[in-house]
Amino acid sequence: MLYIDKKYASILGGRLRNFKQKNDYLWNFSCPVCGDSSTNKLKARGYIYRAKSDLFVKCHNCGYGTNLGNLIKHVDQKLYDEYVLERYKAGATKYNDHKEVKLPESTPVLLEDNVLSSLKRIDLLEENHPAVKYVSNRKIPKDKWRHLYFAPKFKKFTNSVSPKFVEPIEGEHPRMIIPFFTKESKCFAFQARAYGDEEPKYYTIKIDEDLEKIYGLERIDLSKKIYVVEGPIDSLFLPNAIAVSGASFDTPTIKSLLTNAVIVIDNEPRNKEIVKQLGKYIEEGYSVCMFPDFVMEKDINEMILHGKTPDEILEMINTNTFSGLEAKLRYGTWRKV
Repeated sequence: MLYIDKKYASILGGRLRNFKQKNDYLWNFSCPVCGDSSTNKLKARGYIYRAKSDLFVKCHNCGYGTNLGNLIKHVDQKLYDEYVLERYKAGATKYNDHKEVKLPESTPVLLEDNVLSSLKRIDLLEENHPAVKYVSNRKIPKDKWRHLYFAPKFKKFTNSVSPKFVEPIEGEHPRMIIPFFTKESKCFAFQARAYGDEEPKYYTIKIDEDLEKIYGLERIDLSKKIYVVEGPIDSLFLPNAIAVSGASFDTPTIKSLLTNAVIVIDNEPRNKEIVKQLGKYIEEGYSVCMFPDFVMEKDINEMILHGKTPDEILEMINTNTFSGLEAKLRYGTWRKV
């Protein structure tokens, strides 16, 4: 009966604000239950998505969750009656009355945002697309590709969000977009990684200047160990990881995670600034990772590209994490490598 659900999802779209089909079984719209936003009518945080052979609904603003039938019933009773009749004729008698349903336990976190509406997620691009080849060559796990986007005209896209480049634009080129979300799943910044020799290699664009530049906040489980790395791409190889994106680890948000966080600074014991920073974090009580001296790669992605697996790297981090007096003793040796 999925074909009937898909048909009525499209019909229902005409009654929903900012309705847009993202792919074959994913639709985005402004939630009719909470209104999505009283100040910004372009907000769209409601989703219809597929789970096995059914379509479900989830709003990432108010938390409303149900199946497609109940959403149709909420929006348009007449359309709902037609929907039930068509399902009934096809033999789906259990859909005569849509009562409250329990959502699938694996309800996806659908982090779309109007900031990103003009871009395509990399996991939705064709296999031979240059952006797909790039993430594949970097060995970024496929299940993390959905967190990355492709901007064919990076500067034009940036100006559409937050004017940064002088018009008319010169030196236009494509870049990979790495969006930063708040805990509430609002995109407040993005990093743009060059594919070629364009300089700088990374641009970081902040839409909200008041927020700390921390990547991955929307995905972490505060009840588990949190790995804090420098680069967003490095964080994609570790479980429950966030990245400070070249900024200091010593921020209010990271401090609030002090008892549960492991600082995984880049492996550069000969870099005086990094050595100084690590000593400071140890003094402030953080648990820190100091890689053994046989590890030559400077960051996690380099380790992956040189043949180490994510599990091996995680084990190495866990067995080389220290705090307190033990960290101070280890630091004295590490800094002399």
